[in-house]
Amino acid sequence: MRVLGIHDGRDPCVALLQDGAVSRIVFEAEFASEPFEITGFPREAVEHLLAVEGLSGDDIDVIAYAGQHLPEPRTRRELLKQYSESGTFRASAKRIFKTAVGMGPRKPSRRDRLKPLEKLGLKPDRSTFIDHHLAQAALAAASTHAGDGRLLVLTCEGSGDGLAASVHVSRGGRLDRVATIPEDNSLGGFLETVTYLLGMVPERDESLLMELGGYARGPQLAKVIKRLSLLFEFDPLLPLNWRRAGNMPETRNSVDFLRNHMRRRRFDHIAGATRQFLQEFLGQWIDRCALKTACENVVLTGSVFGLRALYPAFASHTRVKQLSISPMPSDAGNAAGAAIMALAERFGVEHVLPLGQPWLGAEATDSECADFARHEESRGGVWVDRPENVEDRTAELLAGGALLGRIHGRMDLSRSGFGNRSLLGRGDLPELRAAAAQLMRPDVFWHEVPALYLHSELDREFVDAHKVPENGIGEYWLAGKRAQAWPGRINPAGPMPVQVVSEGADPSVAALVRAFRKHAGRTPLLCAPWLGRRGTLIRTPAEARESWRDQGLDGVIAGPFIIMRRADPNATQPKHAELARRPFYGGL
Repeated sequence: MRVLGIHDGRDPCVALLQDGAVSRIVFEAEFASEPFEITGFPREAVEHLLAVEGLSGDDIDVIAYAGQHLPEPRTRRELLKQYSESGTFRASAKRIFKTAVGMGPRKPSRRDRLKPLEKLGLKPDRSTFIDHHLAQAALAAASTHAGDGRLLVLTCEGSGDGLAASVHVSRGGRLDRVATIPEDNSLGGFLETVTYLLGMVPERDESLLMELGGYARGPQLAKVIKRLSLLFEFDPLLPLNWRRAGNMPETRNSVDFLRNHMRRRRFDHIAGATRQFLQEFLGQWIDRCALKTACENVVLTGSVFGLRALYPAFASHTRVKQLSISPMPSDAGNAAGAAIMALAERFGVEHVLPLGQPWLGAEATDSECADFARHEESRGGVWVDRPENVEDRTAELLAGGALLGRIHGRMDLSRSGFGNRSLLGRGDLPELRAAAAQLMRPDVFWHEVPALYLHSELDREFVDAHKVPENGIGEYWLAGKRAQAWPGRINPAGPMPVQVVSEGADPSVAALVRAFRKHAGRTPLLCAPWLGRRGTLIRTPAEARESWRDQGLDGVIAGPFIIMRRADPNATQPKHAELARRPFYGGL
């Protein structure tokens, strides 16, 4: 039984489910010249997936589209124009006129969405459409194990099929919806509007806004928080629901209202108040839902909960037993969720297997890595080695101060790196962190670089680590038990981003972490996602070959091979002291 899940909205992708388990996921951004501007049907991704898997249209039993309805596709420029006109007389008159003459915003019909299938040899009559929030909840539930068999799935985002948030209870794999919040009360829409008002790009920079908000201080901060707390309230008749309070308009049309509401307030106070308001309000919502449904194990999904900087407050101030985040809380995860739900609806939930592990993307095979090593050796200026224990040798180089790119095995579906598509280095060297941060986000000075930890290490290093489920593979922001764990950070006492993996899920990364601890002690292992020239995660050794020298890396760990720069033509291996002192990309 093969199910093809398709997400044809913003950040489109396709997922393949075989024999009840997700086996591969491919993003359209991997093939686009402008990866952050694409929307619509993932044609290139579908073609690539079918070719790699050796499948034809006849081999696909069900095609599951994520979302009953799709909004009108918008480019980033169109989105910014919409926000700039929001609430103006011109925009209101234009909307009224278009509605009156039947020229309102055109949403793609199901027929429009099915048209690309025939051109790819797929069967439109085998398609089905899965509710947006149901698809998100399905992926979150499939990726989280509940000890007592009951799991609470909370979704909070901007909008999807007319909803901004939903509450589902998973019992033995069956999802039951118990509450919904309509999109005109959207906290995601509220956050996007604040992002726009502060001069940042909505639907892109919300995570940076939350990180920046963590540094806000001052006596006026509490006053701004109080002003924001007046805008939303919980429904006294429906305890799992919230609604807008007072005269606030629908959140996606509230630019002028919020501009006036926060007039004469400082940028950092608005950012910090927005973060703290969301932490407090959503923390109360989590507790209310857990109490009313009697579920102690909670998984969060949706774009708002995808802001992992909010996680420490949820873990510290909520009474749930375990609190995890979906491996892909953005809309792109709906492709896999739609495939899971389509199979469940057709054959029953007992046929749906857990997600298992998040490494479902492109694979870097040993033969490709060998070709990469031969190519770099022929170019010169490097030495190539294939040590007996590549993890131990890599750990020695990292402990000596090297900044390395690592490409190994499959790519993770959330595009977070997780050690297999990562920049690795010592986290206690400020120059290394600065170099990695510049390669990730050269336009953001406050961006924190994550560290890589095994799940078994969390309790020793972090507060509230016990709330991260044992299989909670993903990126979390956790508060350290000692501020000196990451010296030189902007806020040493604050939470830090942590990529969590387990030994059973990825033995190679686990062996690398253990070897690094042996050589460097309790030093944090920097683990930034390795991005290529277009700003997307490195997928293949060919992409790594195009990037690593230009980025100023010391070397690359490509599968079983180690490729290092040769500073001295007569040297047989790099000197640790030279690695620790040399300048990095950008002149640091």
